[in-house]
Amino acid sequence: MKKAVPVLLILLIIPIAYFMASSPAEGDNGGTDGTPDVPDVVLKLDKTSYAPDETMVLTVINNADSEATTGYAFQLYRLENGNWKEVKLDIAFIEIAIIIEPGKSWEQSIDLSKLNLEPGHYKIVKSVFVGNVTVKPEAEFDITGWGWQS
Repeated sequence: MKKAVPVLLILLIIPIAYFMASSPAEGDNGGTDGTPDVPDVVLKLDKTSYAPDETMVLTVINNADSEATTGYAFQLYRLENGNWKEVKLDIAFIEIAIIIEPGKSWEQSIDLSKLNLEPGHYKIVKSVFVGNVTVKPEAEFDITGWGWQS
C-alpha cells in the first residue's frame, strides 16, 4: 500500500503541472506580446450624428481569423452625468444567426424613429461570438435635434 500512494500522487501532479504550464499567466489573456488575445471585431457606423427619424447603418467587421456569429439584437446606452445608462428598448429582435466570414462584414439598418431617442450622446453595443469568446464591440454616436417630419 505504501508504493501505491507515491504513484497515485505522481499521476495527480503531472496533469496539474501540465495544466498550469499551458494556462496563460495571470493578467495575460494569451497574446504573445502581453496584450489580450481578443478576436478583432469592429462596429462601425455610417455617420457620427443622426436626427431621431433617420436610419442608422451599422457595420460589423470581422478582422478575426475565424467566423464571427451575431444577430439583429443590440444594446443601447445613453451618456448621463458621465455614466452610461442603458436605454430600455420597446422592440423585439428577430433571432437569426448571422455568420460573418473572416475578413468580411455585415450591415444592419436601424430605423431610429422606432426607438424614440431624445437628443444626446449614445453608444450601441452588439454581442459577437468568435470561436469560444464573446466580444462586445461598440460605437458611439449623437442624436441631434428633431429631424424633419414629412
